[in-house]
Amino acid sequence: MGEPLLQFMVLGAMIFAAHAAVTPAVPKEKLIEVTPEVRQSIVDAFKSTHEGREPGADEYRKLVDVWILNEITFREALAQGLDKGDEMIRDRIVHKMRLLIFNGVEVKEPTRAELEAWYEKRRAQYDVPETISFISVPFTGPNAEAEARQTLEQILAGEESEETQNRALIFGERPRKSLEPSFGTPFVETLVALPQGEWRVVQSKDGWNVVRLDAYAAGHPTDLDEISAQVALAWKDERRRILGIAATKDLGNAYVIRRNEP
Repeated sequence: MGEPLLQFMVLGAMIFAAHAAVTPAVPKEKLIEVTPEVRQSIVDAFKSTHEGREPGADEYRKLVDVWILNEITFREALAQGLDKGDEMIRDRIVHKMRLLIFNGVEVKEPTRAELEAWYEKRRAQYDVPETISFISVPFTGPNAEAEARQTLEQILAGEESEETQNRALIFGERPRKSLEPSFGTPFVETLVALPQGEWRVVQSKDGWNVVRLDAYAAGHPTDLDEISAQVALAWKDERRRILGIAATKDLGNAYVIRRNEP
């Protein structure tokens, strides 16, 4: 009876030794593990800012990647003693270490070709947009059109009520694209075609409006040469961010990362 038990114990020891050989122990300070608690905190944080919606698979993977990058940065900050005498929270320490990493990245000046290619993809951010200045008195509900036309008559006769004056909304130099989601494209197209300074009734996507166009400025493209220094700075900031993330990932090679995917 004793011999089979002894053989079993020897076999178990051999299996344990083999497992240890292929799966060496990882020092705690070099182990980054996405535990169930961490996963839940990531999901909870996402839901709190997205009206309770669960993150999709791609969104979740990106959130975990960000958490791992932050944890790598945090560990490196601790290794450099940035927490000594400092009671700041983890995010603050991560931020301090990230500044060290990103500021240590060398970013060369972009070539003209690089700058032009980058600028063309983001031209909408730099072109001067169409802007519209106008006043609107909005009306909604089943009688909105009739109320709007009655109010227009009062305004034209110089007899508008105090209530009408208080309801009037003033829009100054608003980019056209920012108005279209709220009022609808047909409303904006009609508005910009109106004679300036004249009150009219115009239908929007949510009701009727008594409006007066005060000013319209056509947009125009911005030449790269006019803002080359500004664009170069933005290019370098983005490049520094890309290289900084890559440098953080390189630091992560010193860690064993267990995602513990469900």
